[in-house]
Amino acid sequence: MTSLRQIKQADPTIFIADDGWLPAHTESPWSYFCGQASNDDQPLYFDRLSLPNLWEIRGTNYGAKIYDDDRLAGQIGYAQPAEKRLIKEVKWFDRQQRVRSVDHYNCCGHRFAQTIYNLAEQPVIKTYYTQDRREKIVENLVTNDIILNGQFGKNYIFPNQTAFVKFFLQQRGYDLSQIRYNSLSFPFFVSLSLPNSGHDLLFWQEPLEQELPANMRQILENQALRTKQIIFFARSAYEFVKAHLPAAATVDLQLLGYLYPHRRLNHGGQKILIMTNSDQLEQIAPLIKELPGFEFNIAAITEMSAKLMSLQRYENVHLFPNASPTVTEQLWQTADFYLDINHQAEIKNAVRTAFTNNLLILGFENVLHVPRYVAENHRFKPVEFHQLAALIKKCQLDPNFLQQQLKLQRLAANEVSAADYRTILIGENYAKKSE
Repeated sequence: MTSLRQIKQADPTIFIADDGWLPAHTESPWSYFCGQASNDDQPLYFDRLSLPNLWEIRGTNYGAKIYDDDRLAGQIGYAQPAEKRLIKEVKWFDRQQRVRSVDHYNCCGHRFAQTIYNLAEQPVIKTYYTQDRREKIVENLVTNDIILNGQFGKNYIFPNQTAFVKFFLQQRGYDLSQIRYNSLSFPFFVSLSLPNSGHDLLFWQEPLEQELPANMRQILENQALRTKQIIFFARSAYEFVKAHLPAAATVDLQLLGYLYPHRRLNHGGQKILIMTNSDQLEQIAPLIKELPGFEFNIAAITEMSAKLMSLQRYENVHLFPNASPTVTEQLWQTADFYLDINHQAEIKNAVRTAFTNNLLILGFENVLHVPRYVAENHRFKPVEFHQLAALIKKCQLDPNFLQQQLKLQRLAANEVSAADYRTILIGENYAKKSE
């Protein structure tokens, strides 16, 4: 979606699933029929959930629990990033500690849906509500039928999600002559349900290993006539499908990549950034000693342990516990190297943010969080910290070498140019118009 917008090919974007936190300028059948929430509304902070008298919430940065005296009555799940403590869902337990229902909250702080569970803790019914709390859509999760209440003065019953989504598309009046979809489940089924005269395109972003998915084989064997083209984002998947392409196949296969919005240039400075919520930083002390002329900025969105705080004994280390968004943004703007060396989970989408800010990303193989953004020769074994430090020094001394390494990083992330997109996507449309 981001890549298409960069070449001004942002057709309406539809999600065939809705968790209440869809990206801006997108929609789903559920958000359309239930009504989009006001942009002025805010997500619900965890301690603002309405509870019966004397019930309490006990929260951390990872989640919160609801207690009725000493009984665990519910559990709050946060939207990402979790440290903001914004409610995404609330599970409610009975006195036997079984999940009986889940309230789903959207990015505007409304309970937009509720799922009911049976005594075996299996979901059976999901109901979606309008902003004024009227029951609008009811999904039977056992039989898969969907009821749409009070639309155009009547109620509609759909046998499955495919029929429901097709009805939505027709009601929206979208041009369905070409659908671009990225899944072989419901989006593919919707494509199959439409007239064969269309020119649909499948974006395939998943890996392929030992065999073709049955639905992709259906396309390759010319049994899904609307799908004229498959665009792959991984060379291994592209080559695998080409090797298994039936001789009579008419579908066009293309290899493409991603367009990334780079926010700034790398200036080859001496500032190194590490984002972490863990005090376990692989080979951090040896690296600090190997790079005395470089400034290590280590930031966390929580308090730092005594172990991490002890790094202040080094003159070239600066620590930022409880770093605010303003502080972290400044750190992103001034650093030129990012070390992906923290154990445990990645925070604040740090590796992707480093990539879009043109920081050179280096790390150790045993702790890499998002390897696709790290070039092969920027990944090291822990015992190879000397080589990692040497690479940083060389980049800082030789601007041309630094640019070569950034180019390798972009290649690893499968970055392509806007011209590549236009050739495959816009060029294809021009060809159809000239027929």
